[in-house]
Amino acid sequence: MLAPWRRRILLYRLISALPGGESLLDSYRVRLGGIKHADLGLRRNELQEMVHLLSVAAVSVHGKDLVEVGGGWHPVLAALLRGMGARSIVMTDLRSHMTGSLVESTIEYFLAHSSELADVAGCAEEDLNRRWSALLPGGRDWTEVWQDQGITYRAPLDFTRSRLPPESADLVYSNSCLNYVPAPVLRGIMTESIRILRPGGFIAHNIHVYDDLAGYDPSIRPWNFLRFSADEWQRLGNCRAHYQNRWRPQDYFDLATGSGLVVLVDERIPFAAGLGDIDRSELHGDFSSLPDEEIRCGHYLLIARKPEAASTASSTPT
Repeated sequence: MLAPWRRRILLYRLISALPGGESLLDSYRVRLGGIKHADLGLRRNELQEMVHLLSVAAVSVHGKDLVEVGGGWHPVLAALLRGMGARSIVMTDLRSHMTGSLVESTIEYFLAHSSELADVAGCAEEDLNRRWSALLPGGRDWTEVWQDQGITYRAPLDFTRSRLPPESADLVYSNSCLNYVPAPVLRGIMTESIRILRPGGFIAHNIHVYDDLAGYDPSIRPWNFLRFSADEWQRLGNCRAHYQNRWRPQDYFDLATGSGLVVLVDERIPFAAGLGDIDRSELHGDFSSLPDEEIRCGHYLLIARKPEAASTASSTPT
């Protein structure tokens, strides 16, 4: 019998082969899956990690212009950062996922938990309530309501060709996004981020670097996908409906520094204890000699700065 993770990826492959399969999958997730009734309380750690990342690097979003890569289904980070005083936010995504009902449920959750979230954000609760109340769609077109508050949603959009003005952003950020992006596209995202960042601007990414298919199979470790060669994993574990690049933290660090950015925070958050020792004989040779911290890392927090002297003020691509 196939392991649960293998059955899961076979299902994804079947969906990928169907005409409009990805749209059907999205519809299922919203109507019958875990998206519509998602417990946003489970996203609290991600909010805390982003605030922690910005705080350690002494980066303030108040009055700043932000761009999000991969907004996802619920605009939790955009709402948080707007609550913290961001002047403008451009949310982007390769596919259009957000709907009025998902946006409304997100803001309702934030308002209902504003006391606890004030501690997370380090802001006065009254400021959060005022800013979040202004984001409630209230039966109106949510994109218009949010645009009035300085937040725009651009999806579907290939971020590598964002058409955003050069040197127009103070911060480019993402959460649980880059791990699903192929390596050539990651390099394009970095290039585009540097183009749209003002000198002295920042990138800030919370990257989940574990095998999320392992969550469907309690018999395997969250680094299961490191057992395979690149060709094997492409054949066994990836498809159009579900892709994991398997990059380790050092790969993202090298991409940032190799692109001329100055890394300020390079933090690896390990899995909880109890997973046992790493059996390196099971790992593919591409990964078997990596330090434990590169294999056991669950979330990788990266923040880097574009040098003040750098300038990419070229014209917006056509």
